[in-house]
Amino acid sequence: LTDSLSLDGVEYLVICVKYPALDKLLSELPPVPPTCTIVSTLNGVEPLRLIRKRLPQARVIPMSVMYNGQLPGPLHAHITTRAEVIVGGGDTRLSASFGDTGIKVSSAQGDSAVWGKLLINLANAICATTHKTFKDLLSDHDLRVIYTAVLDEATAVLKASGNAYQLPIAVPYPVYRQIILRGGPLPWWFARAKNGLREGAYPSMVSDVEQGRPTEVQQLNGEIAALAREHGLAAPVNTRIAGIVGGMAGKLPPPYLGIAALRAELGL
Repeated sequence: LTDSLSLDGVEYLVICVKYPALDKLLSELPPVPPTCTIVSTLNGVEPLRLIRKRLPQARVIPMSVMYNGQLPGPLHAHITTRAEVIVGGGDTRLSASFGDTGIKVSSAQGDSAVWGKLLINLANAICATTHKTFKDLLSDHDLRVIYTAVLDEATAVLKASGNAYQLPIAVPYPVYRQIILRGGPLPWWFARAKNGLREGAYPSMVSDVEQGRPTEVQQLNGEIAALAREHGLAAPVNTRIAGIVGGMAGKLPPPYLGIAALRAELGL
């Protein structure tokens, strides 16, 4: 589309990199004109903090991209869910720009959708440590117990710290929690019906660990742990699972844990 970094006449600059590449990208940007809005699609809240710190005069809004994709080979992408975006900051013009693309678009106030997606993405580390798929996560009782504990701890930290969150689902958290914990086959059926999730789909963190790449665990589970420390709270489950994933970095083959072993490690 362009080989120039000039932002003259650019109304929206959408940033779509992994967190480890963000700092370098920001250092290469030219001055951002006041007519240009920076749109962050990165997971977690820390990327927003960094962008706003580095570009204090720019308007920065989050856009959560809800989909799962895998890369079976070069130039071969396999999308395993339906696509949806949640535009934060009340930017109705950006929402409308998707038009008839077939992508579902919704809106969220402030950064609430970023926190909501972060909560859902806390599952990624569970799958990464055990080398499991989303279907495994939503079907195995012990994995669902672990996921519920991770979510319970995270939502409690967000509530205590005054951070509003908007889950990318149509039910409140207490209902979602019961579906996950006690819904039998319902969580997997729900994921297939609502999100088009296919068998064999797994979080990108699974692939990162499998190939010895850096992960985003510190921007997800580590964010909850850091927020808890900041407010004098405890978040032992998210702290421990972030430590486990961090300890797997660069180790090939990865030292995966069995499901029972992970539950024991987390004191559940």
